[in-house]
Amino acid sequence: MRAGTLRLLYEIEHRLPFNIVPSDVPDKDLVEVIEGEGVLPGRALDLGCGNCRNAIYLARQGWEVTGVELIGHALAAARRKTAAAGVSVNLVRGDASRLSDYPVGTGYSLIVDACCYHAIAAERRDDYAAEVTKAAAPGALMLMVAFAEQNTPGMNVTEEDLRNRFTGWELLQAAPMAPEELVQYFDGPKLAKKTLTNGRYRAWRYRLRRLPDAA
Repeated sequence: MRAGTLRLLYEIEHRLPFNIVPSDVPDKDLVEVIEGEGVLPGRALDLGCGNCRNAIYLARQGWEVTGVELIGHALAAARRKTAAAGVSVNLVRGDASRLSDYPVGTGYSLIVDACCYHAIAAERRDDYAAEVTKAAAPGALMLMVAFAEQNTPGMNVTEEDLRNRFTGWELLQAAPMAPEELVQYFDGPKLAKKTLTNGRYRAWRYRLRRLPDAA
């Protein structure tokens, strides 16, 4: 599916009253990393930040956070959420496959992608990988959640796909996420949330490390 068509569909989807929306719960894997021994606050980039559930958590932990979100409705929710939380997050409306076009900058030691990459059209995924690599500092850690199965044809993410596209990175970890965990990160009608636990979607966690000489 083409990028322009996807953007229109996502804009519509975010406005449907019966659709699921991000909850306020930060990703479990992110919390484990940030609260792990020896991790110091730095610069973090949250791609497809949605309502800023992960960005707000990071800001509260002392991180300097930039959130990038393409969908206007979601970005408006992010502004409300960050204001209510009393934290500062640099929010940028933009396409994660064109980061250089926006005031995002470089030198990020942490990249968070909670269901952004799997929403990128196939013809833009090489650009996404290149742009993220430029934004990341050498040795940066990337935490990704992506669907190995979803209801949009041609959008599934595999370990092979990541290895082929993220050539400047080392894939440190790939593991399936339990549906019971996935459902914590969304709010909405019970019937809509049930799609996350009935096998229709399968989410995986990935950890990647940017190689020092990646270009």
